[in-house]
Amino acid sequence: MTAPLYRPMRARDPAESRGQTPLELLFDLAFAAASGTAAIQFADTLRAAGPAGATLAFALVFFAIWWAWLNFSWLMSAYDPGDGVTWLVTTVQVLGACVLAAGVPAAASEQDFTVITIGYAVMRLPLAAQWLRAAAGDPARRATCLRYAAGLLVLQVAWLGRLALPQGWQLPVFFLLAAAEFVVPALARQAGRMPTNPGHLAGRYGRFTLTVAAQVVAAAIFAIQQALAGDAARAPLVTVAVLAVGVVACLLWLYHAPPHARLAAGPLPRLWEYGHFPIVAAVGAVGAGARFLAEAIGSNAVGQRWAAYPLALAVAAALTSIWLVCVLPAGRGTGRFLVRYPACVALILLAPMAVPWPLWAAGAVALLLLALAATEHRAWIAFPDTT
Repeated sequence: MTAPLYRPMRARDPAESRGQTPLELLFDLAFAAASGTAAIQFADTLRAAGPAGATLAFALVFFAIWWAWLNFSWLMSAYDPGDGVTWLVTTVQVLGACVLAAGVPAAASEQDFTVITIGYAVMRLPLAAQWLRAAAGDPARRATCLRYAAGLLVLQVAWLGRLALPQGWQLPVFFLLAAAEFVVPALARQAGRMPTNPGHLAGRYGRFTLTVAAQVVAAAIFAIQQALAGDAARAPLVTVAVLAVGVVACLLWLYHAPPHARLAAGPLPRLWEYGHFPIVAAVGAVGAGARFLAEAIGSNAVGQRWAAYPLALAVAAALTSIWLVCVLPAGRGTGRFLVRYPACVALILLAPMAVPWPLWAAGAVALLLLALAATEHRAWIAFPDTT
């Protein structure tokens, strides 16, 4: 059935069972490109600025990507008329995501957020307009929708104003405004809960995690290209590709084991929602770590001894985040569930130090992750309430 050009925004039934809409999938494609650019830039910045500077730059950039996606998902889970106006507004937001992605290199290497902030504004101003439409079409939740719209507009003006500050002020103000972003939904929800569907939100978060995980596959493709194009030994680079794909498969296996829909509807939904930032960012960093390892092996770079450490750190961060955000809140905070993840994380962090050859160290990381995935799978099977 063809959607009309315009119809009022009506609240969805929270109990409604539904999948992802074409608009949501289109929006995800734009953020796949943005997260891919961030992962590539992270690998480049690791060489130029070192681990600390590269990690900080990646975290700042990825926060902008993740928060813009999250705000869109909240609206689309509660309201989605599917009319022509929504298609037009979402198209503008996709263009904003493209601008944001184009600004990632400057933000990561020079902490110049000018282009990213402009792209952020192109995404967020139409989103505020959609919240105003929702306020008009859903009188019962008008106050909540208006608070979302007002918060978006005020903070967007503040983000644009941040660009005029001296360089020394920009990083502290970034953290201040990022903290203020979390205040907006908290204030809005005080006026009333939105009719979001936990199952739909779980699907949205899972798809976004999968989208970012594609960057690890892209790193594997890069390693194979390096093997085919260069004079370096092909077997090590192909091995990097195999390990990268194996690592991301295990991470996704572990991520999808807990009952995400139940976590989204549970007593700690904000922990589950906001906890996805370190999960998804760490998965993106795995792609950067795999790419960094392939570049180091392919070029026989000096300092190759530690080339597997970024990959190990990213995998450890992803495992720790999944454990804290998904496993423990699901009621698996005792017994083997309490021990396995920390033990595996500790061994993964030790692997690059204990094994002097980066390819062997990466192999040890992959084997440890595979062992955890196998044992955790058997443990989750014992709990039928995870469906």
